[in-house]
Amino acid sequence: MKKMMLLLAAAIGFSVAAEVPLKGFLSPRVWRKQQFAQPVKEKEKIVALKLLPGISRASVWAMDYPLDGGKDINTVYEGISFEVKGDGSDEWGNIVIGENQAFLGHWYFPLKSKEWKKYTVSFADMAPANDYSAGLIHKMPVTRLCTINFGDYWRITWCNARRAPFSYQVRNLALVKKVAPKYPYGKYRKAMPLAEAVKKMKSNSKVQISCFGDSITAGTCLGKGEKRYAELLGKMLAAKYKNPNIKSVCVAVGGARTKDSIAWMDRDFTKGTPDVATMLIGYNNRSGGQSAEMYRKQLEIWIDHLLARTNGKTAIILIPTLPGIPRWYGQDDMAKMVYEVARKYNCTVVPLEKMIKKMGPFAYRENYLADGVHPNQAGHKLFAEEIVKYFK
Repeated sequence: MKKMMLLLAAAIGFSVAAEVPLKGFLSPRVWRKQQFAQPVKEKEKIVALKLLPGISRASVWAMDYPLDGGKDINTVYEGISFEVKGDGSDEWGNIVIGENQAFLGHWYFPLKSKEWKKYTVSFADMAPANDYSAGLIHKMPVTRLCTINFGDYWRITWCNARRAPFSYQVRNLALVKKVAPKYPYGKYRKAMPLAEAVKKMKSNSKVQISCFGDSITAGTCLGKGEKRYAELLGKMLAAKYKNPNIKSVCVAVGGARTKDSIAWMDRDFTKGTPDVATMLIGYNNRSGGQSAEMYRKQLEIWIDHLLARTNGKTAIILIPTLPGIPRWYGQDDMAKMVYEVARKYNCTVVPLEKMIKKMGPFAYRENYLADGVHPNQAGHKLFAEEIVKYFK
């Protein structure tokens, strides 16, 4: 009976395989105008795609619709698989589902291994881009995929450090019909109370605080030798609880939005699994035209992904989006959303924006800003001092 069904499926033109290879991205016509990638050949046959060294804002077009003339137009897929050969560096590559990085979603993979390594990725593990605030559709027909791209436009990483040139190869791209998400998204709906992390601090246990966010947290405009609030926070807490095992790390990147923080989470966790995570983000979301409601949904996705990776054992501190000069009132709706999200997920809120508003725009800029947005050394110190007050 099973054999008969297979023959029938083949006869009417439908694939019953668990994976559907996408050989079109290795077609010679794809490489005619490529500037940032080249084909890898064996015996005059293209067998892989190579992303060239350097950071570019151009993605590599890998396939187009329809895959096979339209026979699989209604086939639904849950993920994608591919093989990667890295360059041995600590860098990460990026795959984008959709026509560009603002269409569907993206996912990062490490390049440490110089051997071929296969990744099978659920669409649920990918970070949604701007147009998909509620998350990716986890089961998608080919008509929603359109194109698949490799490549990344980010030139900086943690604390705005410049990324070094890197290169990697990709082969054996395929759509996957059935693949479960790597993490149990939605299982942990409440963050660990901050008081639990404080207990660990008081008991002289090791505690890591990871500070996520954008250029405000990353320390844009700080001078040589000046300290980010992310760094000051760990030192202040270590002194407060007389515990040298407390450390804080900065995993913020200038220009980041919520969708980027979701996509980078596996990479960010290579700096350690946080017992406490702080998040201050949103200014770039608004600069990119994102609504407060979309911001709220993506912030929830970030929390959901974080808690799924730590089995709900991370305390989360949310800092409402801060005002700037002249954007003094322009972030208020996003700041309001942070309080709603915090109530939903049992997060601690440090209301820096209320302190700043009470101070007033002239005093804030005169004393605590290096420009219209980014805090100077006094500003970072003030932020750290305010955050420490909530550890009690």
